[in-house]
Amino acid sequence: MTVDAMRMKELDGMVRRMGAIVSVFEVRSGTVGNHAFEAFREVMDVYVDACGRNLRQGGDFIESGVKLNSDDVLRLNQAFTKVFGAEPAALTAAE
Repeated sequence: MTVDAMRMKELDGMVRRMGAIVSVFEVRSGTVGNHAFEAFREVMDVYVDACGRNLRQGGDFIESGVKLNSDDVLRLNQAFTKVFGAEPAALTAAE
């Protein structure tokens, strides 16, 4: 589905605002001293990067969802492992 010019502008602004929030998170989370918590920024980076790429390809990442490529999945798994100590498929609930 192709995004019309008005929606494109709206989504572009959203991607820019999300990027700004990620930048603030990076600065603020660095003061906590918890590297796992700081790695949430990497998860957000993957999301924002994919949203921007989807938009440049004419997609609406809100209506159609975010489409990830193989590099995104690799980066997401690496970030997730930093945050939780294991890849998503390897997690089990603690009882």
